[in-house]
Amino acid sequence: YRYDVGGMRSKPRVTSQGFLAFNANLTRTGVLNYKRADGSTVRELRHPDEVFRQETLDSLIDAPLTDGHPSEFVSPENIGVLGKGIVKTARQDNTFCAGEILVQAKDMIVQVTSGTKKELSPGYTCDIDPTPGVFNGERYDQIQRNIIYNHIAALPPGHGRSGASVSFRNDSEGYETEPTKE
Repeated sequence: YRYDVGGMRSKPRVTSQGFLAFNANLTRTGVLNYKRADGSTVRELRHPDEVFRQETLDSLIDAPLTDGHPSEFVSPENIGVLGKGIVKTARQDNTFCAGEILVQAKDMIVQVTSGTKKELSPGYTCDIDPTPGVFNGERYDQIQRNIIYNHIAALPPGHGRSGASVSFRNDSEGYETEPTKE
């Protein structure tokens, strides 16, 4: 299982039901660091050909929004407890996978609007190709292939692997790029 980070790109739109709809960066391409069970770090490439593969993008549509990463993947058996909203759309936007998220649960709406939950992190499965290399000047140890998303987790500020560029944006009309956290 893998977890990365994305984020909101604009002020929310309130739906007729009182839900919040956001345009968001859901995840990104590039080289990301992952901790292994033994504490060491591995640098994995999320190549654009994999991140923007149609099956991968399609797996984001209708993926549930969760409050943090659950201890198990979201399924029909636990959606009633874990689901806080849903991803409505997914598309390529430069190096980001962008889309619209609908925040439906009142507790999550409060956390998002207060800034308590600001960053987004997709939970997914992938195959690991152990081929090392260099992508855009960055060394990587292996490549993520066949990415299939399960959920998007809302996280506190500073907890996302992709940094603040993948986070809720409640304070600005436009998207503002921030430095990526390693």
